[in-house]
Amino acid sequence: MGHPSDRVLKLLPAFNSSSSQKKLNKACEVCPQAKQARDSFPSSTHKASGIIELVHCDLWGPYKTPSTCDAIYFLTFVDDFSRAVWVYLLRDKKE
Repeated sequence: MGHPSDRVLKLLPAFNSSSSQKKLNKACEVCPQAKQARDSFPSSTHKASGIIELVHCDLWGPYKTPSTCDAIYFLTFVDDFSRAVWVYLLRDKKE
């Protein structure tokens, strides 16, 4: 998913004016971030042998558009053994 390229937008009648052409030159904030890659975590030799022995967590946010309950962060927990996932929506990082 994404947005149309400048080449496609230029074909649309609404984008033929000079003011619209200036808007096309504005860089998209999300595209470079979405294309970023990070190195994989090294493989772990330790495997959990029981539930809740090893839990992975991640906090993500703030998101520009709040959820229906006004949360802009979410916190995830993944149990290494069972692969069970818990997700908590947070309005503030301090919750």
